[in-house]
Amino acid sequence: MELGGEHLLQTDPETLWTALHDAALLERCVPGCDRVSWTGEDTLTAEIVLRAGTARRRYTGRVRIADAHPHQRYRLLFGESGQGTSVSTLITLTPRGGHTLFRYEVHARLDGYLARLGAPVAAAIANRLARRFFRNLDRALADYPAMQGR
Repeated sequence: MELGGEHLLQTDPETLWTALHDAALLERCVPGCDRVSWTGEDTLTAEIVLRAGTARRRYTGRVRIADAHPHQRYRLLFGESGQGTSVSTLITLTPRGGHTLFRYEVHARLDGYLARLGAPVAAAIANRLARRFFRNLDRALADYPAMQGR
């Protein structure tokens, strides 16, 4: 499955870069996220609950940051523990007059429950989650500089 999109965020790339590496902020912004924690310099673990209709599935996996160019771009590589689902997401941050254009390109190999749903349904779920993520991120970034001082 492949999908992508973009969203203009009301912050500069440097602040956004810092925010996107803040586990507490990610927990608040990623829909269904129960836990995000750093386990290494470029590795996180994440637990996410995905709801599709009445079904609910928990995904636990490792997220590795690769090809990082601070304040510009990086790739997130997600592998689900003990399963075949894997996701590679290229994130590009482009300055736009004091704001940042966040672009993403997702390439996913689905297994299990997500594969049974089929690519069109999985893509619709992913697009809905992306909209919720950006809505949550917009809200969190409005308070983010103040949060950093805590």
